[in-house]
Amino acid sequence: MDNNKIGALPQGLFAGNPELKEIHLQNNSLFSLAKGLFHRLEQLLVLDLSGNQLTSNHIDAGTFSGLIRLIVLNLSHNALTRDLSKIMLSLPLYNLHTLNLAENRLNTIGPQLFNGLFVLSKLTLNNNLVVNIDPRAFQNCSALKELDLSSNALAEVPNAIQELSFLKTLDLGENQITDFRNGSFKNLNQLTGLRLIDNNIGNLSRGMLWDLPNLQVLNLAKNKIQGIERGTFERNTQIEAIRLDENFLMDINGVFATLASLLWLNLSENHLVWFDYAFIPSNLKWLDIHGNFIEHLGNYYKIQDEIRVKTLDASHNRIAEIGPMSIPNSVELLFINNNFIKSVHPNTFLDKSSLARVDMYANDLVNLDLNALRISPVPSNRSLPEVYLGGNPFHCDCTMEWLQLINNMSASRQYPRVMDLDNVMCKMTHNRGMTHMPLSQAKPSDFLCTYETHCFALCHCCDFDACDCEMTCPNNCTCYHDQTWNTNVVDCSGQNADEIPQRIPMDATELYLDGNEIKELQNHVFIGRKNMRVLFVNNSAVETIQNSTFNGLHALQILHLENNRIRELKGYEFEHLSSLKELYLQNNVISHIGNKTLEPLTSLEILRLDGNKLITFPVWQLSANTRLAEIMLGNNQWSCRCKFLQGLTAWVADNAAKVVDSADMMCYNPDSKPPQRRELDFNTTACSDFYAGSSVIDSMLVSDYWPMVVVTLCVVILLLLIIVLWFVFRDPVRVWLYSRYGVRLCSFRATAAKQFEDRDKLYDGFVCYSPKDEEWVVQALAAELEPKFQLCLHYRDLPHTAYIQHAAPAVLEAAEASRRVILVLTRNFLQTEWSRFELRQALHEALKGRVFKLVILEEGPIPEAELDPELRLYLKTAERVRWGEKRFWEKLKYAMPSVEPRGKINANYRRNINNYTIDSRVVPNGTHHSHHTYPEKIRSQGPPSPGMQMLPPPAYSAGGPQEVDDANYSSATTATPSPRPARRTQEPRPVSDHIYSSIDSDYSTLERGGSGRRGPPWRPQHVMMQTAGVNNGGQAYLV
Repeated sequence: MDNNKIGALPQGLFAGNPELKEIHLQNNSLFSLAKGLFHRLEQLLVLDLSGNQLTSNHIDAGTFSGLIRLIVLNLSHNALTRDLSKIMLSLPLYNLHTLNLAENRLNTIGPQLFNGLFVLSKLTLNNNLVVNIDPRAFQNCSALKELDLSSNALAEVPNAIQELSFLKTLDLGENQITDFRNGSFKNLNQLTGLRLIDNNIGNLSRGMLWDLPNLQVLNLAKNKIQGIERGTFERNTQIEAIRLDENFLMDINGVFATLASLLWLNLSENHLVWFDYAFIPSNLKWLDIHGNFIEHLGNYYKIQDEIRVKTLDASHNRIAEIGPMSIPNSVELLFINNNFIKSVHPNTFLDKSSLARVDMYANDLVNLDLNALRISPVPSNRSLPEVYLGGNPFHCDCTMEWLQLINNMSASRQYPRVMDLDNVMCKMTHNRGMTHMPLSQAKPSDFLCTYETHCFALCHCCDFDACDCEMTCPNNCTCYHDQTWNTNVVDCSGQNADEIPQRIPMDATELYLDGNEIKELQNHVFIGRKNMRVLFVNNSAVETIQNSTFNGLHALQILHLENNRIRELKGYEFEHLSSLKELYLQNNVISHIGNKTLEPLTSLEILRLDGNKLITFPVWQLSANTRLAEIMLGNNQWSCRCKFLQGLTAWVADNAAKVVDSADMMCYNPDSKPPQRRELDFNTTACSDFYAGSSVIDSMLVSDYWPMVVVTLCVVILLLLIIVLWFVFRDPVRVWLYSRYGVRLCSFRATAAKQFEDRDKLYDGFVCYSPKDEEWVVQALAAELEPKFQLCLHYRDLPHTAYIQHAAPAVLEAAEASRRVILVLTRNFLQTEWSRFELRQALHEALKGRVFKLVILEEGPIPEAELDPELRLYLKTAERVRWGEKRFWEKLKYAMPSVEPRGKINANYRRNINNYTIDSRVVPNGTHHSHHTYPEKIRSQGPPSPGMQMLPPPAYSAGGPQEVDDANYSSATTATPSPRPARRTQEPRPVSDHIYSSIDSDYSTLERGGSGRRGPPWRPQHVMMQTAGVNNGGQAYLV
């Protein structure tokens, strides 16, 4: 019967089923249990009542009478208080093994609470408000093996646990423990797991843990530990796992080295500056030191062969270089991402025969030698190691071309696979378009190095001035070459030179002369450059090209002459350029092209003539260039004369796939004043005087847009009418829709701040009113709104002593714990409550920046309220509902927040939710689950105090903003892409949320998981381990 909406169970429901073994009533809305409900169920073994609204006032000793064989009792996620001891005293639960009281409101564990539970082995009390535990609390359940006291408000280790000599696991995490002394764990000889995470524990000294000889798992993460005295763990000879992450440790020398059984050590997010492998025991398999200030992975004694670490996380530190001695030879998973690594020595990974993955992304690597990634030959039955290099500022010169090809070297089995090559960005030595480009898009000719002079080994004339095989870079130019010298780039651009430099290398393959002032290209100026493939002479004010200028450039494929001042091409300019594929002549002033100018260009594929002053160039001659695939002819001054125009339009229409800018082609009529132009119609083949005279050009076809205008105007008027009607009647329509169908239409008030404020509140509304109006509020208002809404009434639910002496704190706390504040505005309220300064101040404080929470329920017109300046502001901004008006209740319920289904509490949802409480007897730790409890009167309580939240100690964050998004590094077993930043800086390390339940002494499989800061890098998850060799089968839970 679990996960329903059951509010009550009739007496005698189970009377006819005495053989029942299990009853599951969790996640309902049970408020009370009928007396004798489980009477005579002597065979019942399991009873689950978690996730309800049970309180101690509605459960008595007779509720569970007769359950003599009950083994498991789950009362978690209810509203049980300290009065529970009266119930437990007379219960015949002699066989109870498991008792779960988590997520309740217990604040004291008395001496008789667990009397008679002689065989109890597991007790769960987490997420309560426990401040004090009587020293005799566990004296009658000494067989207890698992005890969970996490997420309470304990200030010290309770003495009561010293009675539990058989205890295996103890959870004291998320409390307020500041220290523990020698003897705190006296008699706990069988304890294997101790969890003290997220407390305020200071330094550790000798003797503190000496009473725990069988301790295997210790969790001291998220405390304030600055130092650990040598010998602190000398008697914990069985310890296998220690968590000390998110503390303030600065030195660990001599602390762990003697722990021969230690297999798992987490020292991340501390303040370590110095690290050496001599600090850790040789048997350690899992080491996490990420998020510290470590600059060097020290190995003073050169013990890389003796260390057995398989997983090493040293990411988010300040490491500048790594070499063969920096990494143990046993390592399988290595994480050194987000450091400042500039150098990786050759053969760093050569002896790491078990290597499976290396993360080096987001470092400062500029150059990386191929031998730096060389590994010992990997057997064919094993996968090659995976390496991640994204997010490094690589300078891809001629020495880095191997990086693009490394994944093709798998045949030798001596190089790893780079899994994120697509995310590696390169700074190119010479790339005029982009200074950075993805490695995957780079061509072999892009990997270049500069040179001043070079002489090939077979050249014998390098000692003489006139030597064609000697490569000398011209003055004021920059020259580049690739690794094989098949690419030889000479860049003389942007020099404002008025002539072409002398002694351009004969083997130049690309020449850049753009951005100069070369008015005339002399003949034979490029003679002998037989390997030149690309020539840029654009933007250089060229006016004239002499005969045989490009003579000798037999291999030229791309020629850029755009954006110059060339006026005509006579026909001899491009002789012998039979290999030319691309010719760019746009944006010159060319008005004439000789008939034989383009005839030698038999390989031409791209031709740009747009942006010139061509008038009657016979474009149909281009049909002789059979390989031409792309032509641009727009923005010229083509003639509108009939005879020429007929041939032009016919040819363009036949070659429409080649002419890519036909829409920009227009003809001009120079005879008209002023000259006029017209778009060409390529669908018309006949020619007449239609294009000849200006009178025809002036006559334009005007389309009739009148129907479209009329339709558009009608639509606009209709939309305006709908908007006006909606504005006038918006509130009645929204209230009607909500009351009829439960739909909140156009709720503009539902801002992000309001939605955040509405989450996890104890009450749906706090009603503030005058005591003279209490009869109407209780009998009319509360009767209508409850039980759908959970209300807190000022004079019904707040402590009696708060009415006069401590009104302000009580009202403030109740208002902050409620999703709405309902102000019953009457003359009585103005005369009594509003006249009290402290109450007004409490309301102002509670509504500061959250005036959307306020709902004013008016008795009728009250002129005095309008005269009050403080009330007048609220009347203008808050939701107002007037008693007696039409649809009063519908408007009031519409002003209330949306109500989520009650009683569906997930048993696993238990930690780190703010808890509002009006109980002043305890200050919670700040990490309690919010309780959905039925409102009940709280009597005889002292002045309330708002809940305090204890912040965890600050975690180390190694750096500033980072452009690298490390979210892609998520699995040690599945290759995922790495980030693609242009430049990486250090980013904060995500909070360590390592979770594991027990220790496996084998540690053969290590899984990783991540948690959520901004774009977290992938890192090893804290392993799931099963304790082996523990007497009595006890497990060591460590979360």
